[in-house]
Amino acid sequence: MFNKPLISFTKDKPPAPAEVPDAAQVLAVTLLVSATTAPLLPYLHWQVNAFLLLLLAVRLAGWRWPHTLPKTWLRVLLTLTGIANCVYVNHTLVGLDGGAALFATMFALKLLELNTKRDLRLVAILIGFLIVIQFLFDQALSRAIYLGFMVFFAVVPLADLNGGLGNGNRWRGALRIAGNLALQAVPLTVVLFVLFPRLNAPLWNLGLDSGQAMTGISDSMEPGAISDLAISGELAFRVRFTGTPPPASQRYWRGPVLWEMDGRRWSAAQVAAPVPARLENVADVIDYEIVLEPTQQKWLFALDVPVTTPAEAVRNADLQLLAKQPLITLKRYAVRSALTYQTAPATATQRARALQLPRNLTPRMRELVADWRSHAADDWALVQEALAFFHRESFYYTLQPPRLGVNPTDAFLFETKQGFCEHYASAFALLMRIGGVPARVVLGYLGGEPNRLSGHWSVWQSDAHAWTEVFIDGRGWVRVDPTAAIDPTRIDNSGATRLLGAGQSVRFNLDQASILAQLARNFRLFGDTVNAAWQNWVLDFSAADQLALLDQLGFGALREYGLAVLMIIAVSLTLGVIMLALVRERVKYDPLEQCYRQFCQRLARIGLARQHHEGPQHFGQRIIKQRPDLMVAVKRFLAVYIPARFGVQADDDAVNQLKTLLRRFHPRMRR
Repeated sequence: MFNKPLISFTKDKPPAPAEVPDAAQVLAVTLLVSATTAPLLPYLHWQVNAFLLLLLAVRLAGWRWPHTLPKTWLRVLLTLTGIANCVYVNHTLVGLDGGAALFATMFALKLLELNTKRDLRLVAILIGFLIVIQFLFDQALSRAIYLGFMVFFAVVPLADLNGGLGNGNRWRGALRIAGNLALQAVPLTVVLFVLFPRLNAPLWNLGLDSGQAMTGISDSMEPGAISDLAISGELAFRVRFTGTPPPASQRYWRGPVLWEMDGRRWSAAQVAAPVPARLENVADVIDYEIVLEPTQQKWLFALDVPVTTPAEAVRNADLQLLAKQPLITLKRYAVRSALTYQTAPATATQRARALQLPRNLTPRMRELVADWRSHAADDWALVQEALAFFHRESFYYTLQPPRLGVNPTDAFLFETKQGFCEHYASAFALLMRIGGVPARVVLGYLGGEPNRLSGHWSVWQSDAHAWTEVFIDGRGWVRVDPTAAIDPTRIDNSGATRLLGAGQSVRFNLDQASILAQLARNFRLFGDTVNAAWQNWVLDFSAADQLALLDQLGFGALREYGLAVLMIIAVSLTLGVIMLALVRERVKYDPLEQCYRQFCQRLARIGLARQHHEGPQHFGQRIIKQRPDLMVAVKRFLAVYIPARFGVQADDDAVNQLKTLLRRFHPRMRR
């Protein structure tokens, strides 16, 4: 039994004619695999995608010209090349990225040997595994709907390949079977979703980390870092306030705090461990809940400043919330923040770090600050001098600033005078340090968009913002937003965005008075509402929610065992109802057969039932023999039915004649 080689280079025995798929079946399965793989491509390396597209092109060429399909030895070479390609780009064949790339490659290679119907059935079944892999990367509603259609269409070729659909309208029959199966699966799917015991963590969070870069705030800033986010339409997080939402001027969502400046880039300080931060004079406290999109980072955003710490998180000395693990899935957490507060005095280490200066300072930068200092009575007055400078001079706010040289701050202050929030925050913090005022840069988001349909607020990547904090004796760290000091007449709208007043978020420049803008905004809010509902009711449906459901149904005392019992009972009842519906389903007959059945049923009601072995002619002869009074009616009916049923072709006239005869045929029992 072990004499057969693993790989045979001899010519394979041709399959039986009944097992050879036709061209339409091969093309349907190939296109289905391509459509199912398409959403996975953005998560794979471009070299893996290129190899997949090559295999698809070879498969399509082989469909048109079968002799171009690679032979066995070439398929072996392509297999080894595909594996090597996956190892080269991912450095592994396991894990989320490496495993997904390997499975997609092997799946595409299988398309090169669709020689029998068995191969097509196997590919159609494996599509289910390909779909599951994609949910490990993203569980968005749009992806779920799209892949749901792919599951439906995967059943269609399976129905066609297994026959029993007749020779006419084969694809219509396959679609009908797939539709019936989908309808039967819906109640069972709902029951299993609600009652199937759940893990404490979702499958996609069990160590299957992906190295894919995520859009969002980073822990460093240089010219252009945030303006790239300002044109992004992706969601950053959703917020639901317990009480009245804060005013626009207070919706600063705190993220990473940057201390170190090398002349071009700001970066976070390297602190060995979180240090508790003390707050004083806390007031205007507000409670809210955030659902944060995955960022592959540890930081959690909160209103400036958070006074409580969510579970599985810490608050460091910069008043920033940090999760204990990188966020590879959606994170839901509740926070309490203070809109009015005062920080404790800065330590000597903090003051020294907040006064550190780069080496590329220029004399005119020092002269500018020296002039301000000569007019300022204290540090806060120096801050006001700097803000007045940005407001008075011809500084412009734009998303498309000119390129800066090796000294970006000097070029921005004295030459271009055009930039985005990172330009103003960086320059302002550096000028304050030159003047002896400790300063640091804070990254986060500013603003938020209310969604009246769902009651939550949406904060988008386009709300990304940078501002500064200066340390003032007796007041602690004070937030200062130099971008808000720009004269509104010098805001450049040509970059497709605008600043909606001081202290407000950066939004796309849509004329809210136009009907098109209103429709676009309403459509966006509706989509966000649907996604929020999908997140709340589907993705966040946890084991705790299941146990709460058990309590409401009176099974709370049974806990997990009650959940299992309830699931078995519900599944059994659901399957029973489905089976009962299938058993009671009426068989559809053609019009001729339907007329003949009605004819036989009316005779059966008077005790003249047709025997299973009797054909129409013999049945009619027996009826005439037993009931001569029915001879005329029976002969007329059978004279039309028999030629129409067993002739060359039945026509509509015969059906109409039979229906007319049936309307007059009402036999009665003998008295």
